[in-house]
Amino acid sequence: MITCSIIHSPLTINPPCFLRGARGDHSKTKQLNLEFQQHLIPPFLRGVRGDRTGIMPKLNDSNFHLPYNPKLIPIAKQLRKNPTRSEKKLWQDFLRNFPFRVLRQRPIDNFIVDFYCAALLLVIEIDGESHFTEQGKLYDAERTGILEGYGLKVVRFTNVEVLQSFEGVCGELLGLIEGNF
Repeated sequence: MITCSIIHSPLTINPPCFLRGARGDHSKTKQLNLEFQQHLIPPFLRGVRGDRTGIMPKLNDSNFHLPYNPKLIPIAKQLRKNPTRSEKKLWQDFLRNFPFRVLRQRPIDNFIVDFYCAALLLVIEIDGESHFTEQGKLYDAERTGILEGYGLKVVRFTNVEVLQSFEGVCGELLGLIEGNF
């Protein structure tokens, strides 16, 4: 449980599942009691933003880990070595110089996401033809729900959008920065 004290009004929220035990161990929930003082919270974290409270615990400490399946690491490395044409374009021409660090082919839970930006809690997916089948749509919806359960925002683009409307894709991603801060 996280207890926040802002302008003398206490707010109690349960920690999201990614703040539970280290390395995805959900058997023990660590009790977090953090007192935030108004003057310690940077202006861009004050107030309500979307479904978040606008108050965030320090996520850089060693207890913050998104769960992942270690068996996916060699597969992720192989995917980084052999990107699709649209993944390569988005990475080479935009994301590797993005204002925040972006990781390619990152294992999260039992999935490998195309791109992950921890600072924005953002997952970027580039969808090929297999995502447009009925089975692909159902799988993507389930996967998106699980990732959003960790507090991540999932943004999807098609291969065609990346290759033919590249400036629009980049503009949308830059707009997410302004929406977060």
